[in-house]
Formats: sequence, structure tokens, C-alpha cells
Amino acid sequence: MKIVFLNLYYGEFEKELIGFINEQKTNTDVFCFQESADKLQPVLVDNLGEYTNFTIHKFINIDDDFQSTFVRNNLRVSNVNDLFMKEQSLGLETDIQIENKQRKLWLGNIQGFARPGSKLDTPDRISQSKQVIERFSQFEGAKIIGGDFNLAPETLSVTMFEDAGYRNLISDYMIKTTRNRIIWEKYPETKQYFADYVFVSPEVKVTDFKVIENEISDHLPMILEIEI
Repeated sequence: MKIVFLNLYYGEFEKELIGFINEQKTNTDVFCFQESADKLQPVLVDNLGEYTNFTIHKFINIDDDFQSTFVRNNLRVSNVNDLFMKEQSLGLETDIQIENKQRKLWLGNIQGFARPGSKLDTPDRISQSKQVIERFSQFEGAKIIGGDFNLAPETLSVTMFEDAGYRNLISDYMIKTTRNRIIWEKYPETKQYFADYVFVSPEVKVTDFKVIENEISDHLPMILEIEI
């Protein structure tokens, strides 16, 4: 199974983004998108017609947060839940149970709260991680949690997942950055290299994990392949 995680940057580079999606969809089972803005929804649906779309939206101050999970139609989705929809100081999370060949997988798509921009710990961010971990502790079997956490790697909000028994694939695969020139030129005084992570439980057999360098967003795509 192949899963692509990507913050879409509200479609600022729509043409390049759709080109990447069409290239990847030939063998991708699930797309986990963050910042999949309202204007992008028709375009995503048109280009991913062979997938089922699970999208949630939350108004935060003057900004809207959209998050979309597209699951290929040949996979059975048996449960869909969300977190933080009514909490203005937290992000968004969708967890989906996928069944394939008698096996079940829980997949979490997360958009962490973006403020403050330092991506350092706050009580709300620690609470956010704690709630996600507690939520997934209720599930049995293989678990994957990924997306734009809006967190620096040294934060307790990140290491909590490791302490809970998850592999941090960003550190395990020695990924150098999940960002690119677009964000660095926008905020040159605070150059940040990480925001995005994929955590997997011990039951998940990872066959490949990589982060692709491109400029279709201010985030880089994370591509996970697992045996299921």
C-alpha cells in the first residue's frame, strides 16, 4: 500500500500540484492532504474520480482549515472519525479504518495548529498530541499517523509519539527537511526545516519511506509504502 501525505498550501501552485497528483495516482492507494482549500475541492475530485473523498473543514479566526483524505475505491473504509472540530486552539484530525485482504489499518491525517509560528511546544499543542495518542490507543492493530503537525522535531509534542511506541519515520530515515525554498524565502529570518511527520506503530511493516524535493507547495510530499 502506498500513502502520500502533503500540505497543499491552499493550491498556490495548482497546475504543478495537479500534475504531481496525476503522476502519483497511478499507484497511490491513499492521499492525505492538508490545507486542501475550498477552491481546490472540485479540482481534486475531478482528478481523483477513482477515490472516495473524506473532507473536513473548520473556520479558525479569519482562516479556514480544510483537510482531505482520498481513499482508492477498491479499499473498504469501515470507520471514519474526526477530532478537534469544535476546538479553536487545536488543529484537525481525521482517522479512517481501512480494510484490505482481511487486514485492518487505522490511518490518521493530521493538520496541527499553526500558531505560534515557532512550532515549539505550547500547552495546546501538547494537549493536541496527547488527545491523538489517546484516541489511537483505543484502536487495535496497525496504525499510521501523518501529516503537517506544525511542530519542531525537538518538541515534547513530537517525542510523545515516540514515547508511546511509534516509529518516527522522519528521524528513522534521516530526512533532512520537509520544507523548501518557498517557505524559506517567505520567512528568511526564521528558517525552519521541519513541520511534517509520519508515525507508525510496531505492527506496520514499512517497505519504503521518502520525502520528495519539489516546489508544488511550501511543504514536501512524504511517501510511505507498507506491506498490507
